[in-house]
Amino acid sequence: MASTRASQFATTLARGLELLRCFSPQQPVLGNKELAQRLDLPRPTVSRLVYTLMCMGYPAQDRDSGKYRLGSAVLSLGFPLLEMFSVRQRARAGMLELAHEVRGTVSIAIRDRLDMVCIEVSRFGERSGHPIDVGRTYSMCGTAVGRAYLAACSPADRQAILNQIREGAGRRMARYRERLLQSLADYPATGCCVSVGEVYADVQAVAVPLGRVDRGELAAINVSFQRRSLNERWLLDEVAPKLIALARRTV
Repeated sequence: MASTRASQFATTLARGLELLRCFSPQQPVLGNKELAQRLDLPRPTVSRLVYTLMCMGYPAQDRDSGKYRLGSAVLSLGFPLLEMFSVRQRARAGMLELAHEVRGTVSIAIRDRLDMVCIEVSRFGERSGHPIDVGRTYSMCGTAVGRAYLAACSPADRQAILNQIREGAGRRMARYRERLLQSLADYPATGCCVSVGEVYADVQAVAVPLGRVDRGELAAINVSFQRRSLNERWLLDEVAPKLIALARRTV
């Protein structure tokens, strides 16, 4: 069975998809040399991949630098998936109400390999600092929403994910390991997970699982705050009960 699956694996397709994942808000424009370094592939191979994907509209050539950026076809590819998550519509009004009540940012996230990706956001005030937006990815180990996702997993699934993180992102795991394990240990008593000044020194958050939502996907909901005094006790006592109530109404 394993050999059959291996023979069905389309390496070129996988490389093309990995190439598209190289682009990020931090590095939206990349050239063949940079892509080759990230993918650990020869530049001629990367050049062929880029040309093929450009013909399909996925990357586009940046007019100023001659390098590449994501094309509009990527957006149209992802939008139908977002629309499948009806939890976004169900939760939207309650998220906005809570965001204004606590003066923070409320978001829903699902797993993206070894990270979390945001699928819905409601915020109080303007985007600032470290913006949370639909489509952005965040650390699973270091964030409250990632920890809440792990808390919702079965013990076997949780351990498998943690093992993958150790193998693929050992430094990240080492950085957050102590607080991550403590948050997971506290979860049965608190019903939530927190992260206080860990990923960014001025960001704190509390999150709870939503359980399995549309398509059976595990999700978690999060409230984060920037540029206010760090206060874990306040998160647990004041914010978490409101978030738990919203989660119960949503599912």
